[in-house]
Amino acid sequence: MASKVSKSKQTASAEDRRTKAAAARAAAAAAERRRRNLIVGGAVVLVLALVAVLGFLVQNSREGSKPVVLPAPATGTDHGIIVGKASAPVTVDMYEDFQCPACEALETQTGPTIGTLLDQGKIKIDYHMMSFLGPESVRAANAAAAAANEGRFRELHEVLYANQPEEKTGGFTNATLIELGAKAGLTSQAYKDAVNNGTYDGYVHKVDQDASKADVTGTPTVIINGKRLTGAELTPDGFTAAVNAAA
Repeated sequence: MASKVSKSKQTASAEDRRTKAAAARAAAAAAERRRRNLIVGGAVVLVLALVAVLGFLVQNSREGSKPVVLPAPATGTDHGIIVGKASAPVTVDMYEDFQCPACEALETQTGPTIGTLLDQGKIKIDYHMMSFLGPESVRAANAAAAAANEGRFRELHEVLYANQPEEKTGGFTNATLIELGAKAGLTSQAYKDAVNNGTYDGYVHKVDQDASKADVTGTPTVIINGKRLTGAELTPDGFTAAVNAAA
């Protein structure tokens, strides 16, 4: 009787070991699958990141390979576009990107004050239109340069911010820029051709390069007499006070 009980226990013990071993093998296999999935997933993310970087580099290379055509009023520092009276006592350097939400917020909040100071002849602005947010930024900056060449930069500047598409959604197509240009009084074939052909893409690329050399790392960057305005200085009252102090 004792022998039968012992054999039964041995059988149960062996079965238990087999069950545990099978469970361990299944757990190990599942862990290996998870490890492989993580590796594959990581590789996919890396590939997508590389594709994005390569796309940006290719785009940058294409822009950089184009000739630098300067719009007529690009007479400021690093060929920035000058807006305002030449006799204005204070020069304001403004680095912007038409796709930048913070730039649109500055235009909405302080733009009217800036316009008034321009009209009063108290300031002139040296605009550096950057394009670090992608192809739509490049297209908008190119259109702005074309507008500047026809003496209507300020008008298009206002229209583009008033119609700013969401960031990185493929906005500011050539067709849209031609349509918005008409609202700013730009209906010439020269403007349309410049938009469609990317006439000023080389110039746009140069603006980015020069801004980087000037240690401008974001937009909007507003500089008066070498001092970068921040916080409350970018409000209407703060901006006016900074101009008055510079004058």
